[in-house]
Amino acid sequence: MSIETTLKKMYSLEGRVILLTGACGGICSVMARTLAGAGATLALADVCGEALEALRPTLEGEGHTIHKVDLTRTEDITGCVEEVLNAHGRIDGLINGAGISKRLGMLDADEALYERIMSVNLKAAFLLSQEVVRRSMRHTGGKILNIASYNSTSYCGGSSIYAVSKSGLLGLTRAMAVEWGKFHIQANAIAPGFIRTPLTKELEDDPIRHGRIVEMTCCRRMAEPEELMGMTVLLMSPASSYMTGHVYNVDGGALIGGSPWPFPTGY
Repeated sequence: MSIETTLKKMYSLEGRVILLTGACGGICSVMARTLAGAGATLALADVCGEALEALRPTLEGEGHTIHKVDLTRTEDITGCVEEVLNAHGRIDGLINGAGISKRLGMLDADEALYERIMSVNLKAAFLLSQEVVRRSMRHTGGKILNIASYNSTSYCGGSSIYAVSKSGLLGLTRAMAVEWGKFHIQANAIAPGFIRTPLTKELEDDPIRHGRIVEMTCCRRMAEPEELMGMTVLLMSPASSYMTGHVYNVDGGALIGGSPWPFPTGY
C-alpha cells in the first residue's frame, strides 16, 4: 500500500458533513479551508452573512452551505441544525468554534457581558451539540470538537469571563465523551495557545504583553492558525477513532513552563 493510500485511508474526510460554527473567525476560516481541502462537505455557520458569502468561494470542493445564526438565540440554534439536515441529510462532525471575548478586569465586567460571553462560548456549544446528537449523531456516530483555549487551564489576567467559559468547555467535552460514547461519538477539545489572528493583534502590538508571550512559550513566538490544522484534521478523521474525552494543547509549550530560567550549559 502506498503512502498516499495509507494517509488517505486514515485522514481523508471525503463523504463527511461537518458543521462549523464561528466559521468566519481567524482560526475557524482556516479550519474551513483545511477541512474542505481534506474532502469534507461543510455547513458554515456564523452571525455574519456577508462574511459567510465571501468565505464559501475560497473552499475546495462543492456542496458547502452557509447558515447565518445568532448563537445567543435558542431558536437560531435549532433552526440552523434543521437547515443543515435539510441540505445534507446528516451531520458527521461538529466543531464548536464560535467564541467571543473582551479583555477587561473582573471588577470591570457586568452581568450583561457575562451573559453574552457565556451564552456564545459555552451555552451554545451545549445546546447545539444536544441538537446535533438528538437529530443525527446518535443514529450514525460522529466527531465533536470543541475549541477551548490556553485560558482553559491557565490564565494571564484580564479576560476572566472568557477563561470561565473555556474552562467549562473542557467539562462539557468530558461529559460528551462519557455519555455519548455508546453512540459511537468521539468528543475532544483543542486548546490553542497564542495564535496570530485579528483578535490577538493588540497583544502582538503591545511590547510588554508580546514579550511575556515569548517568555511563556518554548517555541518563543506566537503561532499561525495553520499550525492548529494537523490536530484538527486528526480529531475529525478516522485516525482518531479511539481518542475521546481529552483536551489537546497546541500552545508552543506554554503549559509546561515556557522558556527556562538561566542554567549552566555549554550551549
